[in-house]
Amino acid sequence: MKPLGLGEHGGLSVVREGSGFVAYLRYRDHAGRGHRLKRAGKSRAEASRRALKAYSDALGMTGSADFTARSTFDEAAALWLATFEGQVQRGARSPSTLDEYRYLVKRVISPGVGSLRLGELTTPRLDRFVQAVLADRGYATAKLTRSVLSGICGWLVRQGAIVSNPVRDLTPLEQNRDRTARALSAEEVVSWLALLDADDFARRLELPELARFMLATGLRLGEALGVTWADLDLVVGSVTVQRTIIRVQGQGLVAKRVKSRASERRLLLPSWCVDLLKARRVRLGAFDGPVFADAKGGWRDRSNVGKAFRRVRDGSDFEWVKTHTFRKTVATLLDGSGASARMIADQLGHSRVSMTQDVYLGRRVANAGNLAALESYGPSPTDADTEGS
Repeated sequence: MKPLGLGEHGGLSVVREGSGFVAYLRYRDHAGRGHRLKRAGKSRAEASRRALKAYSDALGMTGSADFTARSTFDEAAALWLATFEGQVQRGARSPSTLDEYRYLVKRVISPGVGSLRLGELTTPRLDRFVQAVLADRGYATAKLTRSVLSGICGWLVRQGAIVSNPVRDLTPLEQNRDRTARALSAEEVVSWLALLDADDFARRLELPELARFMLATGLRLGEALGVTWADLDLVVGSVTVQRTIIRVQGQGLVAKRVKSRASERRLLLPSWCVDLLKARRVRLGAFDGPVFADAKGGWRDRSNVGKAFRRVRDGSDFEWVKTHTFRKTVATLLDGSGASARMIADQLGHSRVSMTQDVYLGRRVANAGNLAALESYGPSPTDADTEGS
């Protein structure tokens, strides 16, 4: 058996034990002492991740192994993910981002470049790979692939495994600019809501009220599903946005704090939306929990809600409409009303503003100008609203 260098680990061995799996890993710490790790998991992948995470932790949470030019990119990616998991546990990164990165590494990156040795990670080779992903899977996946590759390679530079980041000089990715987001016009808003109101399936899932709420606020779908009755002040007519609903592997639906200070905000509600919410509360007899809860009173899955909207729109004139279209519609309406970019950013919770605006103007101040603009297209109440008032 080949002696291990300082910080190196041997081969990872995974065996089935009982109803699960156990991973074994030998490594040598930086003091020269040998160790043997054992970690269990429900699957081979989980057991392997836990063993590599334990190895990374044992070496100081940096995953600082003595890589060589013969080490594979798969090995580096596994350790990078293990350190990323540590950041998630400390609350520095989102668990949904970790799930997304794991899936991308497994389904896209590993099959494409996982077997390459670190000494084979050249800019031309990675450029061909990313361009192939762009052609086969589209701009969004290619962009994320490039980002993850850059993250792993940057980490390898910091470990001293490679001299420079080969991803830095890849060909810039270009998106088809013809596929820009489209907003609903005032007439289309009326027709879209009429379509929802007339659909039995949509009414059962309370999509008409949810759509109206999102058109009144410009919230992201996860943010809208994360609003609780405690977040509403129906006397003042405001909503506090502070969480979003995500699905985390192994945990299910989780209420997570919104991703930035800009996203955490208080918005004024147009009067027609306040009336809708008051009628909804009377009808449901609800004073706590999610405003748009599932049948058991818990969080709703935004993926399932998105599928429900798609089911209603299919075959109609609104096949292009997505839940994100509501945000674009609100932004377009505010822009047309003369609202400044600052005011629109406040409404949508965007963080791409100048430092002067961030520091001196503040992001959480409710904006009466936005309220007046949103009042202008107040859609008619649903039948359920009328019955509950």
